[in-house]
Amino acid sequence: MDMSAEPAGLDELLHPTTESVPNFTTPLQPPTTVAMTTTIKPSQGPALACQGPVTSFAGRQAIQDDRDATNGALLRDHSFLPDNAEKVWYLPTFSGNTIEEYRTMDDFVAGNVSTTYRLPGSAGRGGMAWWGQGHVVYNNSLYYQRYPDCMSYGYDCSNEKAQIVRYDLSLRAFTALQSLPVAQLSPWAGGPSHVYLAVYDGGVWVIGVNNGILHLTKLNANDLSVEETIDTEYTFPSSNIPPFIACGKLYVIVPDTKFSGDRMQSGHGPPRYARTAFILDLSTKQKDTATEAWYCLPMDSRRYFSFNSRETKVYTVERNAFVSYNVTIGGPYLTDPAMFCSF
Repeated sequence: MDMSAEPAGLDELLHPTTESVPNFTTPLQPPTTVAMTTTIKPSQGPALACQGPVTSFAGRQAIQDDRDATNGALLRDHSFLPDNAEKVWYLPTFSGNTIEEYRTMDDFVAGNVSTTYRLPGSAGRGGMAWWGQGHVVYNNSLYYQRYPDCMSYGYDCSNEKAQIVRYDLSLRAFTALQSLPVAQLSPWAGGPSHVYLAVYDGGVWVIGVNNGILHLTKLNANDLSVEETIDTEYTFPSSNIPPFIACGKLYVIVPDTKFSGDRMQSGHGPPRYARTAFILDLSTKQKDTATEAWYCLPMDSRRYFSFNSRETKVYTVERNAFVSYNVTIGGPYLTDPAMFCSF
């Protein structure tokens, strides 16, 4: 089998004719990055107050307790589109092809699905199924990591690069596909994808790993062309929380051992607190490994940890259930969580 060839039907999905997909003025052309006419413009809305770093996660709110959310992702649009202000999108599994849309968070809790989107293909069979939990919705488009061909067709994944897809929810059509220049796939199928997406400065940022080193790639939100790459030169540690971007800074958070050591040694469960291990300013490229900021954040094992820039909230999974935290930007760091945290 020629493993370099695209799976059957993929070319048709990414390069439809003007008759098959409305609003395109010319047929899409064959480059990996696909040109399109439905252009994203920066949405207008209240400016996110980014006067400082992330200093706390507070106001924990349980969202959904009666379904296993371990492998799922709960998404809100990062843009300020009025029609999407209350909408929720749910991708229930680590890999799959059916996206559920809900009008409000209350509808999600009640299980009242308003719309479903079915992507062609499923995990293990090629097509356009997603992989991982690092997805984002921005300006009514879903951005996600495509299920890799090497796993679909059973060949060596060691040289495979992660692929990012833009799926326009309004058109119900794929509008761009991009192979990342550096981000490798995870070496195991059931583990974390090592690719997490974020929205900042009008672009889609990809947080990936190459030979154990964190790499960032900024993609154009329209055609997914590569606008910038950053080699952080930082070895990604074993952590219960995926790295994330908030207010122009990349954060790597690890379980605390300084304040949680007694709890761990006594067998009373995982660390109660988290602390920063690495902060990178995306504009100045300044790296910070000296700051030790602690957060009142139970260190449950989690693969889904998504900061929403519009709401200034984090959505994550704890004990198999979706929860959210309000994120505080600016102010002093917490230096002794044992005095202030309660779980």
